[in-house]
Amino acid sequence: MNNANQNYFMAQRWAKTQLAGTDVDPQAPQFLLQMHHGWDATHLLLHNRDRMPADEQAWFHQAIARLLKHEPAQYIAGQAPFYGRNFIVTPAVLIPEAETAELVDWVLAALPSRPLKVLDLGTGSGVIGITLALERPQWQVTLSDVSAAALEIARQNVQRFDLDLPVVESDLFDGLAGQRFDAIVTNPPYIDPAATKIMDTAVLEYEPSLALFADEAGLGFYRRLFIQAGSHLTAAGQLFGETGFDQEESIQSLLHQCDRQAKIEKRHDVADKMRMIHVWDFSGAGGN
Repeated sequence: MNNANQNYFMAQRWAKTQLAGTDVDPQAPQFLLQMHHGWDATHLLLHNRDRMPADEQAWFHQAIARLLKHEPAQYIAGQAPFYGRNFIVTPAVLIPEAETAELVDWVLAALPSRPLKVLDLGTGSGVIGITLALERPQWQVTLSDVSAAALEIARQNVQRFDLDLPVVESDLFDGLAGQRFDAIVTNPPYIDPAATKIMDTAVLEYEPSLALFADEAGLGFYRRLFIQAGSHLTAAGQLFGETGFDQEESIQSLLHQCDRQAKIEKRHDVADKMRMIHVWDFSGAGGN
């Protein structure tokens, strides 16, 4: 592909031929160029006839080779869009998905805009907690995760958006002793380890398994969370979480095994798959 007269249009046409007949997203090359330059689709189009520098041609050639090995475009670019902002991502953290944005929508719509203490539990790159802090500056948001590598990315994203948020290394609530929150929001590991046969190669090979899989057919994390949540919520405290599409019945059953008093509301995503829960009235909330 290296050509002194190569322009952005020609580079994209070359990339299209490389990806033809594969299962790689055909929009990935455009995404890489947009992230690389901070362009939107319109600006990429405006630069189509501009010459691509030789060093960028070399980078683009390597990037397409990585795509062909199923490496996610977001990891190649080192960033991913979420809720209208671009966040730093690496293989230490999950790539934010549309379902998580729906969870954020639900939290913002359901909770009052007055000052609240909010925990983003298992924060990963920090997209949930940082987005909530930016959308509701009056909220006091804490980010926590068991992974030190993930928290390093979360800290970088906190700095990227000029925020000052507590970032805590914690296995569930171990590092948050004595703290209670008005809301806990989580996108935890919830995939059954036996489900790998139906998962994308890119997810299996590149995204962090610690953030994906939970024991007990994907419900192990939620069992621990449901048992302990009441001790870390205020009297009116609420929990919002992302779940697996096939856990609609099992997660409700699990909650009532762990806490007979708690109430649960479930919600489907835009594809009409069960993906989110809202839980409140935990035993022990507020210290009662």
